[in-house]
Amino acid sequence: ELVSDGNARQYAIQRLAKLLRHPDDLAYKADDVRRKLAQEKLLIDAQLNTDVRRQFDDVQEGLELMYATGGQIGNVKTDMQQVDRLCTSAQSYLTNFDRIQKISIANRNFVRANEFYKQFNEFHQQYTHVRAMMADAKANFGQGNFNLLRLHYFLYKLEDFRNRALGFAGVNDADAEQTLSQMFGGIDELVQEFEAFLWHVAEGMYDLALRNRTNIIVQLLKVVEVEEAADRAQEREKEGAGLAHRQSVFGGSDKLSLASSALSRGPRKERRVKNYKQKLLALIHDFIDRRVSDFFKNDAKGLGEVTE
Repeated sequence: ELVSDGNARQYAIQRLAKLLRHPDDLAYKADDVRRKLAQEKLLIDAQLNTDVRRQFDDVQEGLELMYATGGQIGNVKTDMQQVDRLCTSAQSYLTNFDRIQKISIANRNFVRANEFYKQFNEFHQQYTHVRAMMADAKANFGQGNFNLLRLHYFLYKLEDFRNRALGFAGVNDADAEQTLSQMFGGIDELVQEFEAFLWHVAEGMYDLALRNRTNIIVQLLKVVEVEEAADRAQEREKEGAGLAHRQSVFGGSDKLSLASSALSRGPRKERRVKNYKQKLLALIHDFIDRRVSDFFKNDAKGLGEVTE
């Protein structure tokens, strides 16, 4: 029990009064009380010594870690200075280093521009393929013979390519951006068609579960997950728009394709935030609300007393 310094004397008197209740206790219990108090004092002193030693050990460990960290920082600083000196000396070996660097950048941009041109020519074929997949999925909706993930994958890449192409064209050329907007106009219609189909599938999740078509439900949830991640990436890009500056219009080094594009860096048209997750949760909420309402209207007529 903890007591303040001002009440220590009173506390000691009260405890002695409890231990020595009768006058004879001074003759028969004084030694026992003294030994008991001595043992308690030894225990308390040992506990205090242990706690103080532990505190000193923690402080010593922290100081040693701090000194070691300071040494590591000094080593890193020395290594960075050495790397900087090596880099500077290596550049001095090439008298025309700046010219070589500019030619390398120009060549890299030319290669990526050529790859973008090839990809641009293949766009119509890819668009036709995705539209055919969309029509086939709608035709086979009743049988459940469609693949949402595959359809979404190709449509997502088409939409991403459109946004990047408009971003590149919109850097300096408004006429080119307008022309590309007209050319890519069908993508927005295709995206809307896919979203309508997606929510139609979501509305039938209960029936799909009853038919043991959980694979379609998993595909639906995966599409929502991918779009949710893309929405978060778009929000982060908005927040860091003033911090990220590209050195080249055609950044990146991967071979260009709709699945893995050399346009993975550089300017792009701002992506529309779709909020698929919120829409899906709202749809599930409405479905459950309708099911519960229908139950109490049609199937729970005999449960009046229970519900009351």
